[in-house]
Order: sequence, then C-alpha cells, then structure tokens
Amino acid sequence: MFILSLPTIVSVTLAIVVTSSFSVGLYFLVHRLWAGEVGLETRRTADNVATRIGVIHAVVIGMMFTSVRVEYNEMIVAIESEASAITRLYHAMGRQGGDELDAAREQLRDYIHHVVNEQWPALREVRITPTDRELIGRAALDRLWSTLEDIESKPGAPSFKELLDQVEDYRIQRLFDAKGKLLPIFWYIAIIGYLLTLTTLYLPPPTTKRCLLVSLYSSMVAVVLLGIFILTHPYSEAAGVGPDIFEWLLVGASL
Repeated sequence: MFILSLPTIVSVTLAIVVTSSFSVGLYFLVHRLWAGEVGLETRRTADNVATRIGVIHAVVIGMMFTSVRVEYNEMIVAIESEASAITRLYHAMGRQGGDELDAAREQLRDYIHHVVNEQWPALREVRITPTDRELIGRAALDRLWSTLEDIESKPGAPSFKELLDQVEDYRIQRLFDAKGKLLPIFWYIAIIGYLLTLTTLYLPPPTTKRCLLVSLYSSMVAVVLLGIFILTHPYSEAAGVGPDIFEWLLVGASL
C-alpha cells in the first residue's frame, strides 16, 4: 500500500493535511445545512452529545490501539525467539561436527538468507499467501528436515528435532502476526464516531479560530488512526521492523 511505503514523517504530514482540509471544507458545507439560527439550548445539547460521542470514540480507539500493540509485541517476541532457536540449532550441529551436519548448517544459512532476501520483502509488500510454500520458508525448512532425518536414522546419531521444532514454531507465530487482526467493525465505529463528532462541532458559524480547532481535532484523530493502521501491517516500512536480527545472525553470530 502506498502510504505504508512512505517515510513516517511524510505519511503523518499527508494524513494531517488531508484530514484538516477535509474537516474545514466539510465545516462550511454542513453549516449551510443547519436551517436558521441555532439557539443556546441546542448548542448546549450539541456540546453534551459531542462529549458523549467523544468518550465512546476514545474508548474504541483505545481498544484498537491496545489490540494491535499486543499483536505487534507478540511478533517481535516471535522474531527474537526464532533467531535464538536458529542460533542454538546452528551451534549445536557445529559442536557435533561431520560433513553431513556441515551440509545441514549450510541449509540453515540458506533459510536465513531466504528470510532476509525473499520472505521479508514479500511480507512487506503483502504479496505472500499461506499456500506459497517457497515464500513462507516451508520448502527451505523441508530440505533441512530431510537432511536431519537422514542423519538421525543412523545408530547413535544425535537428535536435533526439538531445536528445529522450535524454529518451526516461532516461524509460524511470526507469520501469523504478519497482518493485524482488527475486526472491521472497529474501523467503522472509529470513522463514524469521528464524523458524528465533527457534525456536532459545526453548529456555530465557521470562524478562523473554530476552523483551526476543528483542524487540530481532525489531525489528532488522523495520526492516531494512522498509527493503528501501521501497526496492523508490522512488516511495512513505516512500522520500522526489519530483518536486522537475521542479518546479524549471518554476520555478528558467525552463522
């Protein structure tokens, strides 16, 4: 998606400019629809309604942010755990030695290269599917499984299945969190709540100060919703999560 590929400061600025312009333009349009002079009692009622809608709106947005933030943190934990499991498996095979295990270690390195060079870009562009075995890394790990099964079939051979199982488990967790799972109804409530709040703010005639205040409100809502949207796409450029830890494994951890 276009906005996810932009630098964060650019996407935030774009969201502020668009929503501010929209809210001010809507102000002049909606105010014309209010027939006649708005009485004091109506304005008080509008203020009360705006307050109540604002509270509900804030609660919903808070729930949205909490949900995606938890999923984002879980993905970070899964990434770090997978990298840790890969490191332990690689060095466990290295301690045993042997040409066959050296070949298995090379296959594990190939899997890391695959994650960095192929899988991560595919996830970032949201073009990966659950059935794409090559992109999700299933094919790369299948080759490693086959090699280790051949080695472990020999009498007295060490077993590495438990460590490889951990790599598989954390890989699956990482892929499951590749896209946030917010219910669409939350987005509808957030957008409708924003529009209804604006409507109640449009009762008094538009002035420069009121237009500025409406713009500030719109900008704040836009930035928060943009942040939530970015967190629902944790592999995007804007989310700031990269394959750095896997690249470090290839360099810093001497894999």
